[in-house]
Amino acid sequence: MQQLTGLRILNLISFIFVLLARVVWYEAPVGERLGIMPAPFIDAIFGVVYTTLLIWCIRPVKAYPADRTLILDMSGWFMLTMIGYGASSIIGPPWELVLTTISFIALCIIYMKIQHHPNRSPWMRSPFSVFLAWSSIQILILPFRILRDFRFDDLFGLTTSEWVTVMLILFALGAAFFIFVHTDWVFGLVMIWYYIGLFFNGQLTDFQQGITVFSVIIVTAAVIVVFRKREKLFAKEKRPVSQENNS
Repeated sequence: MQQLTGLRILNLISFIFVLLARVVWYEAPVGERLGIMPAPFIDAIFGVVYTTLLIWCIRPVKAYPADRTLILDMSGWFMLTMIGYGASSIIGPPWELVLTTISFIALCIIYMKIQHHPNRSPWMRSPFSVFLAWSSIQILILPFRILRDFRFDDLFGLTTSEWVTVMLILFALGAAFFIFVHTDWVFGLVMIWYYIGLFFNGQLTDFQQGITVFSVIIVTAAVIVVFRKREKLFAKEKRPVSQENNS
């Protein structure tokens, strides 16, 4: 139990470091806004990301043995994710790309550990669904920022605008696939929020705006299907209990 308490304190400290790095020390990158970047109002998602992670850090787990075991297993990866994410916010290129990638890989490992851990409480995954979705968006944006900073107008024969079009399509398809494979509708909600922000960023062509609308429809459909599937699953699991009570 002492080991668990110590790890949870270290998790909280690493989370506080991210808060300081992103809120106090962070300086927004200068330069022209990119077509792949959402409108500024989308940054409200940070409140959701940080609030859910804070609750995860401090929530009582005494009554959840599976959650305690999982925290012991993933705390090292959590601290690596937080340190990498926080440091990438205050360090410029090229180390920003390296640290962001390390943080993202560690976050993916956390997600898979949670996904495959038996008997965990539902709350264990939700904060990381939100965080993974938002980190995926930042990973998508980062190469475009690097191309802009180094003044590349095209890559492999495609202009920056054409790359935006390609990535908008691939990203939406990838998000829908992820939602179905992992039955994670929370992940999908963040993606819908991102594509709404893209539609209103004032940087897209009419065709690209059409892609964002189509992407929202695809991801929303995936979210609804998965949400209903999980609802039916939970109802099926509860049914025997209610039948026993009635008898």
